[in-house]
Amino acid sequence: MPGIAETALAGKKLMPKNADAKAGKTITVITTIHNGQGHWQGFFANLKALLGQNDAAILVDDGSFPAVCLPPALQDNTRVTLLSPGRIGRGAALNFAISHARTDLIAIQDVDDRSDPARLTIMKQLTAHYRDQLIFCQATRQDEADGVMPASLPENAPPRPIPAARLYRGNPFHHSGLAFPKTLWQMAGGYDTTLPCCLDLDFYLRCMAQSGQPLQLLSCPLVTRHTGVDRHYARLPARIYHETVLNIRAKYRPQIEPPFWTYLYDLRHVALAICARIKWRQNSDA
Repeated sequence: MPGIAETALAGKKLMPKNADAKAGKTITVITTIHNGQGHWQGFFANLKALLGQNDAAILVDDGSFPAVCLPPALQDNTRVTLLSPGRIGRGAALNFAISHARTDLIAIQDVDDRSDPARLTIMKQLTAHYRDQLIFCQATRQDEADGVMPASLPENAPPRPIPAARLYRGNPFHHSGLAFPKTLWQMAGGYDTTLPCCLDLDFYLRCMAQSGQPLQLLSCPLVTRHTGVDRHYARLPARIYHETVLNIRAKYRPQIEPPFWTYLYDLRHVALAICARIKWRQNSDA
């Protein structure tokens, strides 16, 4: 059975014949790390299998304790760069890493997620073809995938355009499934370093609001996502999450102009934010 990349490229020619011959040849994987030592070994093994000959990876140790160290297998690998600026926060760490990338294309991967070895090949093709757009592949839960990636990609399965208004119903897109041209990150002004959470939602909406383009979703799970209680924002207070989502949606609503009925999806966040704030005040007064 052919692998994912071979089946994808045989089933659908993703790049036009007159595409730039240099486009899509290299990509940089961006990973920020703050603690989570239990995931390091698996991540480094996955990264080694993931990188192509001309690909690169930039890792930012965002104040981990103990400090992140590359394993022996990667210490002499010139494709992998580890930066240690200290604790600067997730948004700043993402911007710091991307600013150091020397390739035109960027792929995100969190330290606790795993990518199929063919992911970068497919993302390079798609990102070079769908310029100035966010490109996602699907991500499957770790308990659903049981650590096994799909063996092939269905033929004639081009990505689907997803309008920005879809994000006003919810955000089903996993950050580790994202790839984009560095110029889009520059145009959008990078990730918002002031947000306590939902940096991904804010970045997606800002990119689409400014470019006027939908995101593209490849309906194939090339990423296995970690859903354990030790994930990055698992301990974030509920009131902060719901209030942040509402603020982000309100910020981009005038530019995106989603249908009026999408306000119904805000009501859930409003109700949960009020309940969480009441509970927080009760605990504070106790």
